[in-house]
Amino acid sequence: MARISRSAFLSGLGGLAAGVPLGLVGARYLPPRAPEPVDPDFPFTSFAQAGEDLAAHFAFGYLGIGDVSYLDIGAYDPIRINNTYFFYLKGFRGVLVEPNVTMCEKLRAVRPRDTTLTAGIGVTAVGEADYYLMTEPSWNTFSREEAEHQTRITNGKIKIEKVIKMPLLDINEVMSEHFKGAPAFLSIDAEGWHLAILKSIDFKRFRPKVICVETLVSGTKTVIEDIPAFMTSQGYYDRGGSIVNTLFVDGKLLGK
Repeated sequence: MARISRSAFLSGLGGLAAGVPLGLVGARYLPPRAPEPVDPDFPFTSFAQAGEDLAAHFAFGYLGIGDVSYLDIGAYDPIRINNTYFFYLKGFRGVLVEPNVTMCEKLRAVRPRDTTLTAGIGVTAVGEADYYLMTEPSWNTFSREEAEHQTRITNGKIKIEKVIKMPLLDINEVMSEHFKGAPAFLSIDAEGWHLAILKSIDFKRFRPKVICVETLVSGTKTVIEDIPAFMTSQGYYDRGGSIVNTLFVDGKLLGK
């Protein structure tokens, strides 16, 4: 069976379910003009799925945040459909967490200034877990429920190919070790573990200024409603994003 890529799926039944125009997903695009007050001379090419990196860039500029360190959970490809490559090109650096061994090699080759960790982010004290390798590798997941969901929504075009054990890291320990605090930007694309990872963060110690997290139930038009509710309970507020991902800003920066 031929493999179907994430961009092909999103451009077809998945993208249409998400309300994304055909041919737009994953493509680089240039907005008609640079938003003020952020770098009016920057070419503003987006590498994210639906311009989330540009939305985050504007937020940082508007809030007067000049140092954009980042923690990218589920980085996968170093450039394409990536929320942090835009900031890498601007000279910033961060930590990329990715359990796909092959993609980690690519991440290290393309983004040598970043630190790449070959692991997943755990949501319990367990140090490793089953990692479901899908026939479309960008949809690999630590969640059996998510793996089975992917198979259903694609009518078997994407299915479980193999299950292996992979190490898991504690997100709080990663932030403590690599940032000595919280990164400015946290991006989470963890295929089914988004809410669980957010709940594992010690927000009293670590408060990223902007958090981008996938809030769309894959292959549907449904939002994971528990995520906005949880983020509000932690003092974070929805300040845009896309139909797939939502940007949450620390309320302290908004005068909340």
